[in-house]
Amino acid sequence: MRNKIVTHHAESRWVDPRVELTQKHVNWDNLSTIPCKIYGVASAHWGDLTWGGYNLVRFLHLDDPRKTIVVARVPLRPLEGLSSEQTVVLCNRISSEVATMEYVETYTNIPIPHVIHYSAEADGDGVGSPYILMSKVHGVPLSSLWDDMEDDKRDEVMRQIIDIILDLYSQRFDKIGALFKAPDDGKEAWHIRPMSYILDPDPNDTVADQIASSTAHTSSIDYWLAHTNAYMQHIADENFGTDNKPDAYAQAWFLRSLIPAFCDPSLDVKGFPLSPSDFHSQNIMITLSESHPRITAVIDWECSSTSPTSSFAQYPLFIVDHPAWESDHSLRSRNARDQSVFNELIREKERKVDPEGCQPLSKAFANSLGPYLFQQCIQDPIVFTELYPQLFELVFGAEDFSGDYYWALMTNGLLRKETQQFIHETELWNDVSETLGEDLVRRDMSRVEFQTLVAEHRNRFPVEGRVVVV
Repeated sequence: MRNKIVTHHAESRWVDPRVELTQKHVNWDNLSTIPCKIYGVASAHWGDLTWGGYNLVRFLHLDDPRKTIVVARVPLRPLEGLSSEQTVVLCNRISSEVATMEYVETYTNIPIPHVIHYSAEADGDGVGSPYILMSKVHGVPLSSLWDDMEDDKRDEVMRQIIDIILDLYSQRFDKIGALFKAPDDGKEAWHIRPMSYILDPDPNDTVADQIASSTAHTSSIDYWLAHTNAYMQHIADENFGTDNKPDAYAQAWFLRSLIPAFCDPSLDVKGFPLSPSDFHSQNIMITLSESHPRITAVIDWECSSTSPTSSFAQYPLFIVDHPAWESDHSLRSRNARDQSVFNELIREKERKVDPEGCQPLSKAFANSLGPYLFQQCIQDPIVFTELYPQLFELVFGAEDFSGDYYWALMTNGLLRKETQQFIHETELWNDVSETLGEDLVRRDMSRVEFQTLVAEHRNRFPVEGRVVVV
């Protein structure tokens, strides 16, 4: 077996240090023998290598008359190594992704890569890593063509995107979580487990965070309550004593109050639809046949899950304005046009599927701005600053009275008790910092870290002082 490691775009692209570590850790000769045996081929050679944020991908060229190419994907190894807990999650993630791909291939008409073989074992049965071997799909990423497409070509693509969305929408499950497959036969073999099975453990997670991800919820309201409660608990417990905590907590409380407005449980009566975690233009492969675009595959089903329909019914991000765009960005008008066309197309398609129905999915998409802003603010702190003011304006109108709103909540309203506690914690932090110095008393300390520090230096504080009440 020829085992030459070729780094794709090595001269023009920053090389993630995890790539070299993973390359050295994997036994590529052992991995290449597996598809050779499956296809009855005597030899093969490794070609290009590329990577993303989580995985390394290599292309294995079989020495057969059809010039078959097999895509081998292995997870990137962390530089600090894998803990036993991380290893279990990593193997579960492989199992769930394969189960999802097999389900989609079996029960939908969505084109995806075929899983040739995989291992969800930590050592990959001698390969040195879990892995997935898949068929190579034709085409290029939609992201490489979308911005240069004329309106009619984008409309053709959106029609096919809507077919995929409606197909996924028709697949319903009884819980929100990750899809797994038991050894049994039939559709009943697929079942839902909590997202904690496939998500890397985060040492910064609060107890509420862990509870939210370790439950396979049967209600979209309960799902978002769990996540917003975790979000509020995280604010309360982290960055002990910071001055802006009352405002941040009030903002999180406001987000939680929006759940009944932006989460419609009636959409989930038949169950929760299957939702790709990364349904972006870079993962939609496309060809141009006689100038007509055709979707050839949807790739990257890692961390996919079932979801509340209000979360499922959100525009593909390639027709959504980027949060960092200026108000006069040239693509805003194009996205507005594409969203309008998308609404018309999905309403037309949904009416054909169910002529007697009231097109609930189409209506959910047409009213998806609120759920989109709400979800992004909860889950993505990077875009919070840009999107939260838009959400507040959507709810209350153009006049920004958010400061007065929070002040009312914090001084005489429902958050008065919590605000007083946060103010007290700021006073405590200042007292402790004055005694121990800011080298020891950091601004980013959690409540537990602060309590531990005070306990370690208990003798330096007055017995009757304020600090002992922590």
